[in-house]
Amino acid sequence: MNNSEAIDALIELGLSTYEARVFTALIELGEGTAREVAKTSDVPRSQVYTTAKELQSRGFISVQQANPQVFQPISLSEVESQLSREFASKRDTAFDRLKTLERQTAPAAEQNEDVWTITGTPAIIGRASQLIDEAETRVIYGAESLGHPDAELLSTVRSCCSRDVSVHLLQDSDQEISDQWREIDCVSAVSIPPQQSKGDHAVRLLLVDSDSFLLSVRSNRSAPEIAIWSANTTFAEAFSQLLTSSLPVPE
Repeated sequence: MNNSEAIDALIELGLSTYEARVFTALIELGEGTAREVAKTSDVPRSQVYTTAKELQSRGFISVQQANPQVFQPISLSEVESQLSREFASKRDTAFDRLKTLERQTAPAAEQNEDVWTITGTPAIIGRASQLIDEAETRVIYGAESLGHPDAELLSTVRSCCSRDVSVHLLQDSDQEISDQWREIDCVSAVSIPPQQSKGDHAVRLLLVDSDSFLLSVRSNRSAPEIAIWSANTTFAEAFSQLLTSSLPVPE
């Protein structure tokens, strides 16, 4: 990594441009006066003193009170730890505030919206995994492909076994099921009659207990996967009962 790449990386980690330049120069020099740092970093000498104070306050450098002053970086391992602590603190603060906002706005949103939409396979798998993780008795899952299951989905399904939640895979007559599914004790395959096979556009169907569902489709192979889902609602309960009544799944 050259100086420019190191400086850019430090800026991405939250340092100002001058801080990143001065600190990188000190790492290269080992230690240096404002004149030496200015020459190496291309930071005006007058700004080196101000920037050095900021770096010192962050715990990144030490200052020798000589004439002239000499600046020295602390160990890179300590700087790394300091950046990790700063990041963790900012992350925790941000998400604490977001969670507060979520608690304030979620009730109104739930009252206004019973059915939600999601676009994109990763987001859909994430939502499906969350619904499965909340299952108490039964999960029914079908997909256009059961041969290459997503790791996140598999992990969530495995957790069902420890909660005595049964998982039923809906299998078309010509559909292969990966051994990764079969190795999970609480998973069983349920053959779907040809007349009940999924349509051309269906991607996945998930029913959780009797009051949550997720259904996704794709208009064509190059189009993104789009899903609707609902949980713990009257609509979801009615939809789940309607589908379950036509599926050969044990009660």
